[in-house]
Amino acid sequence: MLCPAHHRFDRAREGYLNLLPVQNKNSLDPGDDADMVAARRAFLEAGYYTTFRDTLKAMIEPLNAGSLLDSGCGEGWYTQTFREIASEVVALDISKHAVKRAARRGADFTWLVASSNDIPLFANTMDVMVAIFSPVQVAEAARVLNEYGALVIAAPGEKHLWELREALYPEVRAHEPEKWLEGLSSAFTLQHETALQFSFTLPDNDAVKNLLMMTPHYWRASRERRTQVEQLTSLTLQADFRILVFRKQPPNARAATP
Repeated sequence: MLCPAHHRFDRAREGYLNLLPVQNKNSLDPGDDADMVAARRAFLEAGYYTTFRDTLKAMIEPLNAGSLLDSGCGEGWYTQTFREIASEVVALDISKHAVKRAARRGADFTWLVASSNDIPLFANTMDVMVAIFSPVQVAEAARVLNEYGALVIAAPGEKHLWELREALYPEVRAHEPEKWLEGLSSAFTLQHETALQFSFTLPDNDAVKNLLMMTPHYWRASRERRTQVEQLTSLTLQADFRILVFRKQPPNARAATP
């Protein structure tokens, strides 16, 4: 594959393109490693977040997306359902391990190893951009979305996985979902917001380990606390999500935003 600047990119045998330039990597192997990706896949395939995925899909469907970008797609468990509500789906993640697994879900998606801070798409080409627990670079999101395009953000609510965090830390603070929204008002207008809470039980030790491994808490918690959690044979948790739908502001409105 040859880009307009005459850079050549090869498609991996799994079907994805690696469009992450070496100079844009923050480490030799950025993003989730292979163990985290495998743990997340096992957890998600077990269906614990199916209610959340179905709610998210139902909120995206009325947006009538001809083209949809899943930014921070991970191993593609959410992405695979977006093909049912969008004619074209492009999915990217900075983790090569994640995209390599995601690409196995189907050749009718465009899978990219790339950064959400430098999205390798032309301007005004996407109808909808989705970011699930993934950072959003506001200027880039506004650039790739069509006029009045929609940005859908899923973020953890205040009590998300509270019981896991109680087991890992001596003091637990509620998540601050508003921190995900900083700067969005410069280019987007919030149109709709939904809160979703439900409880679920991890029935065995493998499930507990998978959840722990797929979260940043695995690296943040002390080894002693982490070891205690890894020995649990079951765990009941609260899931707490916020799903927000934004619309891209027209250029004249953005110019007027203080």
